[in-house]
Amino acid sequence: MTKRTLWQLLWRHYRVIVLTGIVALLLAGIKEGYSIVQRPSLYIAVNETSFTLTSANGIRMGLVISILVSLVIGVVLFLNDNFTNFDQYLFSLPVPRRQIYRRKIGLLIGTVVSAYVLAEAIYGLITWRVLVNRHVGVNWVGSIYEEVEILALIITLSLVAATFGLWVGRVFASALATFVFTCSLPFAYDGLINIVAGVTGQTYRQADILGTLSSQHPSGLLIVLVICGVISGGLYWLNQWAFDHLSLENGQDFFRFPQLRGAVLSFSIGYLIIAISCSQFGAGIVGLLTDHYKPQLPLVTFILLTIAVAYLTWSLGRWFLYRPDRFRDAWTFKKLA
Repeated sequence: MTKRTLWQLLWRHYRVIVLTGIVALLLAGIKEGYSIVQRPSLYIAVNETSFTLTSANGIRMGLVISILVSLVIGVVLFLNDNFTNFDQYLFSLPVPRRQIYRRKIGLLIGTVVSAYVLAEAIYGLITWRVLVNRHVGVNWVGSIYEEVEILALIITLSLVAATFGLWVGRVFASALATFVFTCSLPFAYDGLINIVAGVTGQTYRQADILGTLSSQHPSGLLIVLVICGVISGGLYWLNQWAFDHLSLENGQDFFRFPQLRGAVLSFSIGYLIIAISCSQFGAGIVGLLTDHYKPQLPLVTFILLTIAVAYLTWSLGRWFLYRPDRFRDAWTFKKLA
């Protein structure tokens, strides 16, 4: 089977979800552009002389839709095959699994990038006439830098979604895990900076190197691209290994690689301790429960919260990963098969 034939086969199977994602992003770009046309004062300051395409006030709808589309397509491209038996057909073809994986990742990244670029082009063209009427110039260099940074972020998130779609064998569990992990990333970063600041004796702002970077400067953009490139490359390699070793017998299991359940459980415990106990999220929970909010938790409170998070993650993680016959067995410390 030639590469062209494989591309055509994948396109025919996934074209509905791909075209739906592209249309959704195009509509978001049109909506954003006409929102600025109808009420420009809400998005462009009176005395503003330079405008970047990403500088609209508040969280841009196009960015939110782009993230959602990348997450949905990333999950569906791998998880959907598990229920349509399309993966059985693909694995029966005289094509190496690695080649199939690369084509699917190429389809994922190509869809996300092309849809976002087209949506931003439409948004920019619609916005252009408002900027001309208000005699506002476009900061093209800053706009391009910020758009490239957003693209790198979206590509990374799409690979994160592909990871959950490939490793988790249930629709609801995969969607929930993708949503929770994506939403918890800011808290995990906050917790990581708190740890670095505590270990090095620095303040939070001194330890938060990424927070001081400007995406409108080459150095800031380069650092972001390097970080996203390292994460994306690691996820690409990890998922390629998983796709090569994927067993159809475990297709309907909650976790499709039972030999790695212990490693995944350990990672989950460590990650959630950082994202909850070490971040402002944990401080907010304690403040909500005690009616006394403190930016930094007392040592005893931090230890108790860490133990609670670790135990809950241990128990629920064992229940999800090992699926014991009795729910209460997951809350014990006995070994599960």
